[in-house]
Amino acid sequence: MASKTRSIITTADGRRLDPDREMAMVEKGQQLAGHFPDAEALERGRRVLDGDLTVEEARAEIAAKYSR
Repeated sequence: MASKTRSIITTADGRRLDPDREMAMVEKGQQLAGHFPDAEALERGRRVLDGDLTVEEARAEIAAKYSR
């Protein structure tokens, strides 16, 4: 199995963000607010951070999941 190169996100203002750290902050923030996102939701967030999915595509996935 090939390993995935770890990506670094560069924001519009030039800041460099580590997706692993950002995801840890998202997960902990949700937990502190009393929410416990499942693995699917966290993976969706990861895909948005990695640039594999747009915010609009993520919203469409959520809408499709809950419109059944």
